[in-house]
Amino acid sequence: MTFRYSKLKVFYDLLDLVKSNLFILFILFILNAGSDSTFMNIVQWGAIAMLGLSLLLRIQETLFTKVEFEEDGIYIHTGLFSKSEQFLPREKFENVQTKTNVLQRLFGVQAITMETGEATSDVALKFVSKADCIKMEDYVLRSGKREQDAEAAINKPERQILFTPTIRNILKAALLSFSFLAIIPISFNVWSDVRPVKHVDVDEVALQLPGWLLILLVSLAVLVAIGIGVFKTFNSYYQYTISMDNERIYVQKGWLSKQSLSIRKEKVQAVIYKQSGYQKMLGVTTIKLISTGEILSSEDQKINEFFPYLPTEKAHELIAVMLPEYQQCSMTHHASPKAKMLIWLRPPIFAAIVAVIGFWQSIFFIFGAIVFILTYINRILEYRNTAFKLEDTHVQLRSGAFTVETLVTKRAKLLELKFESSLLQRMRGVLSVNVTNRAQPIRVTTLLDIEPSLQPMITTWFEARTKDVAIDPYSQDGSLKQDAIMLLLRALKLKADK
Repeated sequence: MTFRYSKLKVFYDLLDLVKSNLFILFILFILNAGSDSTFMNIVQWGAIAMLGLSLLLRIQETLFTKVEFEEDGIYIHTGLFSKSEQFLPREKFENVQTKTNVLQRLFGVQAITMETGEATSDVALKFVSKADCIKMEDYVLRSGKREQDAEAAINKPERQILFTPTIRNILKAALLSFSFLAIIPISFNVWSDVRPVKHVDVDEVALQLPGWLLILLVSLAVLVAIGIGVFKTFNSYYQYTISMDNERIYVQKGWLSKQSLSIRKEKVQAVIYKQSGYQKMLGVTTIKLISTGEILSSEDQKINEFFPYLPTEKAHELIAVMLPEYQQCSMTHHASPKAKMLIWLRPPIFAAIVAVIGFWQSIFFIFGAIVFILTYINRILEYRNTAFKLEDTHVQLRSGAFTVETLVTKRAKLLELKFESSLLQRMRGVLSVNVTNRAQPIRVTTLLDIEPSLQPMITTWFEARTKDVAIDPYSQDGSLKQDAIMLLLRALKLKADK
């Protein structure tokens, strides 16, 4: 399969540039229309030149980009005067994301990103038809596996829909997320930009208005805020669907702007169960899938995080069906009792700095006291929540204070195990454990104040990962690359000695 951009992308690029710079264009050419200022004229012509240059670069991308999908990998040809060719082996690709904004929907196209473990090696195409998107997605997710025969291709397993929220769920999420409060900082920004106090005595106008009108205006403002919050949540989670088949997990979301994620189950590096204090009161949990591919973020959250107001029981049920090996269970090891004293011995440095500023601004004494109290509450919660469990080939790590995260991953997905101990920890006879997980970006989970007697057990368990790990020639693990370089240098040295 060979892909080239449609010439229609030139018109799309022009509209997209205008849309992206609409606010700047409004200020330069509408608010300052007819200005006699030489400086403003220079700025206007400079803006036109920059937009023209950006459009020319996009036209070059449209006309001189060719992507070839072969059995061994993807060949990308770009450039007019300075041509370049890039090859990406098929085995490197981890998952696929598609995204469609309002403008792309008008043209009937999508943006697709085929992700590897390195952000610089991702293949991102912005103007792709839906039919071509399906072919590219299938190309990546099959990971080089050919269909056995025509019958197997026809009888592919259908997707099993696991979760889709109702309208009631979406409205509940909009109200519980308090997203409508976003209108407050927006209003302050608009107020500071417009500065009506320079032109109108706001206090005098407010006093002259009748009481019923003030109440009506405040009520309308509240309704507008709630409406904006509901629309934002509705736009994000309308037609939200979590589904799966035998090999892949699919997440789709969005109304005006659509987004989707397709990932092979074997490419999932870890599962994170995240629950804030507020979510705990509501009985909901956020589930997040970790991949070595760089999951692109949407406007409100990352698509690899499931519906944020998913009932805890339903969240565990979804993981049990999709990824049974990543189920959460009770912990067996916790923070050492010796570390209780460290909660009080560790100095609250930030609170002290805030309090010192109070010598110049007395209000900071109050802020310092609040920070002081929150610091110790955070430490107490962090101590209580720290726990882990080692199984034969899996590990569970729980950490956090006000927001608790439980990471469940396989031993084969870990890159590094590190033990650390500060002076205070050595005095109390405890240590910290840093566990590095393969992800994009690399994820490090720290467990504070663990009993030192557990160190040999943890080390032995980690060293046994050699039984689980198979050497991958396309591995993104930096240590493997470093070992390969060292072996090459040794070989060259031996050859020189001979």
